[in-house]
Amino acid sequence: MAKMWEDMHVHHANQLETVLNLKSVDISDSSIETSDYHHSHTRQLRDIVDKWITNFTDLMNYQKEYINALYSWLKLNLIPIESSLKEKVTSPPRMQQPPIKAFLQAWNEHLTKLPDDLAKTAIVTLRAVLDTILGVQDEELKQKETCEQTRREYMRKARAFEDWYHKHSQRKAFDVDPESGEGIGHKDAVTEKKFAVESLKNKLDDEIESHNKLSKQVREKSLSILKAHLPELFRALTDFSSASFDMYSKLRLMSLMQDQGNN
Repeated sequence: MAKMWEDMHVHHANQLETVLNLKSVDISDSSIETSDYHHSHTRQLRDIVDKWITNFTDLMNYQKEYINALYSWLKLNLIPIESSLKEKVTSPPRMQQPPIKAFLQAWNEHLTKLPDDLAKTAIVTLRAVLDTILGVQDEELKQKETCEQTRREYMRKARAFEDWYHKHSQRKAFDVDPESGEGIGHKDAVTEKKFAVESLKNKLDDEIESHNKLSKQVREKSLSILKAHLPELFRALTDFSSASFDMYSKLRLMSLMQDQGNN
């Protein structure tokens, strides 16, 4: 366990150094938008962090339960139960406290001093950060879908107008309005239909511009909150892994000293 947490400390320290370098990252000129693939991986990362929170909580709880279970077993089987009755002088000498009792007490005391709450809070915060990123990505993807729907509608109406205009380009006669009886010139009909298509094109252009602005905002917001929270996460994990390494190193030394004392 000491070796494992020593390795973890090295990894988390390197990760902290890496995320601190994010401060120099500039994406102002980037034109990358959120894709379904990107969104899916962000969601997968959020789900993995969910499991991370559960596993980290279990790691701490199971250690404490294991210590308590061993201590209870010792109390019932090895450590003499104190009696309020005076023992006879001829009674056999009481068993000395087994070394493992002091070891378990030390282990439990070390566990209570670990900064696990800070580490868990940092992981939970990362989960919230990913939820925020997923939320703005959802908005961006919805805006993109709105653009695609308008684009399809525009293409359909533009083709319909071209077909209509081609069929009626040689027409010189007037269409008659059945309600008013007044004639509507061919040029007026062309102008009206062309205006409808151009209005849809302007709507599409506005939606594309809105989507591009939103895409940029999503990238900038995502990077901004990651720059702010990832260093906190890996700093907390670096401190926790360092404290865990220190704890198990001391417990290992204690165990070795007990073994030497027994020998």
